[in-house]
Amino acid sequence: MKLRIYTLALLLIVVLKVNSQGNVMLCKEQAVSDIDSLVFAVSEIHPNMFAVCKQDEFMKMVSEIKQTLPDSISVWEMYVKLQPLIARIGDGHTSLFFPFNDVLNENTPRIPVNMAVTNDNKVKVVFSVGNKISAGSEIVRINHVAIEDMFKKMLYYQSGETEVYKMNKIHENFSQFFLILYSSDLYDIEYIEPGKTKVSRIVLKPCSSKELVEWKKKTQPTVSKLNGEPYSFKLVPEKNMAIMDFKSFVNPNNMEMFADSMFTTLRQNNIKNLIIDVRENGGGDSRVGDILLSYISDKPFCQFQKYLARVTPFTQELMRNKMDIGWYYGEIGIEDFVQPKDHDEEHYRGNIILLISNHTFSSASSFSWTFKEFGMGKVVGEETGGVNVSFGDVIYYEMPNSGLIASVSLKKFWQYNADENHIHGTIPDYCVPRENALSKALELCNP
Repeated sequence: MKLRIYTLALLLIVVLKVNSQGNVMLCKEQAVSDIDSLVFAVSEIHPNMFAVCKQDEFMKMVSEIKQTLPDSISVWEMYVKLQPLIARIGDGHTSLFFPFNDVLNENTPRIPVNMAVTNDNKVKVVFSVGNKISAGSEIVRINHVAIEDMFKKMLYYQSGETEVYKMNKIHENFSQFFLILYSSDLYDIEYIEPGKTKVSRIVLKPCSSKELVEWKKKTQPTVSKLNGEPYSFKLVPEKNMAIMDFKSFVNPNNMEMFADSMFTTLRQNNIKNLIIDVRENGGGDSRVGDILLSYISDKPFCQFQKYLARVTPFTQELMRNKMDIGWYYGEIGIEDFVQPKDHDEEHYRGNIILLISNHTFSSASSFSWTFKEFGMGKVVGEETGGVNVSFGDVIYYEMPNSGLIASVSLKKFWQYNADENHIHGTIPDYCVPRENALSKALELCNP
């Protein structure tokens, strides 16, 4: 039995019916109908929607949302009300897609500052319209709201199993959350310029999305397409080492060719040490991991030991690849383990070190777990953000009136030897901050 798990891709384009202003407005009855349809859909698709949030607490929140509905509500206002509800399920793959089409157009008022969140949870200025604030400045408060308080509120809206996972997604989507939660007619910004300690202050008017994009084109250099390669490697012959930069689990066919080429090169150059870096890997298609692991494991292996799923008539209608109605439980027997490559197939027999961090999620996390459980090498860095028992394999559901789209997990997965009473990520053999993981690996390769 083969299992696959896919990372939720947040690039789905949502097409909505809009009025002349570009906004969908729902009456209260339509909004209530959408809420009921969403709750029903999740209850029909998800294998255990009340695993984290108790049923009475969840339904109480549903009732409170309905009671606070105005007579007329926009799609993005519906998102603001419903995403915290879905986030309470505690599943990173079960979420609402942000209604970009309803919120964003070229005239949408925006804060005239492009911001990025650093690994230590500081918000830095990438650029500002008119260069009003120096690039690299740290934002301390906006309209008297401290950045740390913004993070606390944003966590309420982010789906996920752990706070580490949620914060990582907030880092990625800070501007999106800021737009829906903190948009204003004026922005009173307190900030600290690079190299200084004094807090400066400036009040700025909003700019349009079009203007923000134009300034980004002026100030941000074009990123080379090479930087976006999902996997690459380089030789460090003077250290008898190779380093594989593994950014994303995509395209199994390409990985087959890549792995064959890389391990042939390592063999031809007699490279004895390989460092695989998945510190910033958010996951993807788990088959990609199976392919790479087959070159480095010395024994048969599996990433997922068992799964649970429930297919209802409602779920069946939404599925692309139909399954019969009923409950499904599967365990992987040793006869179904992935077989490693043999010596003639370029199986690698050198020393391997895997770099991980709390930014390692989904299929990258299960890859890391399998690497350690089957003793393929040493693991260096931080505990992965992805955990050993989780939900996945999503079904998409579109609400009938708003057009909001939800992704809902269909299955529950247990990684190999995972204990449901002790859910956690992959624990490294050598715990060091992510920024120090490579230097630690180099030290281990050259004691």
